[in-house]
This record gives sequence, structure tokens and C-alpha cells, in this order.
Amino acid sequence: MSGEEAGLVRRCLAGDEKAYRELVERYQAQVYSLALRMVRRAADAEDLTQETFVRMFRALSRYDPTRSFAAWLFTIASRLCIDHIRRRKVSPISLTRRERDSEEEYQIEVEDPGLKPDEVATHAEEERRAADLIASLPPHYRIVVILRHQQDLSYQEIAEALHLPLGTVKARIHRARALLKARIEGETP
Repeated sequence: MSGEEAGLVRRCLAGDEKAYRELVERYQAQVYSLALRMVRRAADAEDLTQETFVRMFRALSRYDPTRSFAAWLFTIASRLCIDHIRRRKVSPISLTRRERDSEEEYQIEVEDPGLKPDEVATHAEEERRAADLIASLPPHYRIVVILRHQQDLSYQEIAEALHLPLGTVKARIHRARALLKARIEGETP
């Protein structure tokens, strides 16, 4: 983290509202850009950007200054966007019907085409393991993996969102995959 960012974080923790505004102004456009690419709705992206900074402020005392501030902030934004996308996919449907000429309602029986309980448990375990492996990556690798493989952003979009050269993004994704492969195979990197 740059000395200027470290100073802003310290001032925020001391209650300096001007420092908080400076951090917001510094990263607001980038966070909004990331959110817009992920959720593809301007109003939702604005809400997620605001929530990102609220959560950043609440969690600032847990921030590790030896790590990249931008990566930490984009991790917060990415997780909020992921949660938003998951919530948005659920659309309730009515399971009751009423005949046209009747007041009587009846239930519709719907067969669940989804996974069986043992398959759900297996998939949940695999997802937990994958999430743990990704979480074990250093932040600068973790953020590019999340943006690429969980949010399906292109390398160019990741480079723009994180303000990194395209070659750096490609290298980080390659190194992150190699680390994950080594960990999956049980080797210690």
C-alpha cells in the first residue's frame, strides 16, 4: 500500500471524515465500473458501490496494511456483487391455482428437477473446498481469480477494474491457477 493510502486509512480510523471522502473519491469510479460490469444495471451498481464503501468503513479496523488496499476493496465489492446476483436469480412463483368459475384454490404438485440431497451435499462440499482454496491465495491472485472465474470478466475488463496492465492480469491468473493446481494435488507451493 502506498504511503498516502496508509495515511488515509490511519486518518479514517481516527475519525477523519475528509480522509474517508478522499478514499471514496479515489476508488468510487473503479468500484462502480466493476459493479456495473457484474450486475449490468446502473441503479444496482450505484447501490452496490455505496454499500461497498459502507462495508469498507465498517471493516477498516480489520484491514491488513501489508496487503493491497485496492485488492481488499475490490474483494468487498466483488462479494457484494456476487451476493446481489445470487439474490436476483430467485424469482418466486405461485404454487396455487384457481379455476376461472370457482373460488376454490388448489395446490400444484411440482417435481423438483434439481439435485438429490446427497448430490447437493457433494456439490456443497466441493464448492466449500474451492472457496477455501481461492481464499488461501494471496489477495492479488485471489481478486483476479474471483473476477475471471466467478464473475466471468474478460482479462481486459479485469485490467481496467484493477488498473493493471493486461500482461500483469494474465500473469497473475496463470500463477494463481498454478498455485491452485499445486494445492489441489497436495503439493506445497
